[in-house]
Amino acid sequence: MTSICACLLIAGMSSACKNFTPVDKFAGQTVAITEVFKPMLTHSMSSCTNNVRRNSIITDRPYVAQETEQDLLRRCKDYAAQLAGTAELNDVLKRYAEVLAALANDKLANYKEEIGALGGSLGALQQSGGTAPVLDADQLDKVTRLSALISQIVTQQRQQSGINELLAREDDIYIISNALKKYAQQNYQANLHDESLTLASLNRSLDNAAAREPVTSNYLKAKLYLDGRQLQERGKVIEAYLAAMTELQNSLSTLRAKSMQDPALERQLDTFAKQVDTLQKQAANYSPSPW
Repeated sequence: MTSICACLLIAGMSSACKNFTPVDKFAGQTVAITEVFKPMLTHSMSSCTNNVRRNSIITDRPYVAQETEQDLLRRCKDYAAQLAGTAELNDVLKRYAEVLAALANDKLANYKEEIGALGGSLGALQQSGGTAPVLDADQLDKVTRLSALISQIVTQQRQQSGINELLAREDDIYIISNALKKYAQQNYQANLHDESLTLASLNRSLDNAAAREPVTSNYLKAKLYLDGRQLQERGKVIEAYLAAMTELQNSLSTLRAKSMQDPALERQLDTFAKQVDTLQKQAANYSPSPW
């Protein structure tokens, strides 16, 4: 009884008596979003390579596999560099959430993730179809400073103050999450549009070749049909991702504004969890068929 009373009396001073369950829940859902985003990047790259490959297979006469592979590497090279920058942004968000979770569970000493300096790929991120960087100089500086702060906190044993410092970087997380939302929306939507146009064009080519090569034409049309179905699922992934990221932002704001025991915070985190669950289920339905 004495120890319980003592713990209650010093609850405002000692992190050992605090309950950071909401922080842990927020961090866990945030990590889940970053894990879903990684295969989305892989699938996005597949859009570029599949588009080149399927077009060559159907329209090139003769079809030369080696030349096609060289061509797709050349045409998708710049896009691959953009994806590398986006992956790095996603990694910063993941590390942020992982360190928050370690702090909330007082297990920071067991956190082994190496956090190195950010590379130049972030600055190379470009808007879809334009030349303006996704992150301007000031935003890039803030993200870089956040990464440095995460690395600094990992080397220290400061549960309460560490959580407070990370939650206080709300503006930086908004920069990262907005950039990821914009990049996913613009690039995925652009890919959907480009692939839809390509599928329609290739279907017309197959219609013209049907009389000469009916079996081959039918087989390829079946593959294009399945690709079209996958594009529809991919559009739903984008919608679910944007919704989940919006709830991430709302949850972080609520974490800062409410006490850990506030029912409003619990409701917000439940909403966040439901959106993440929807995203995970929808992402599982999308996997591009290789060409």
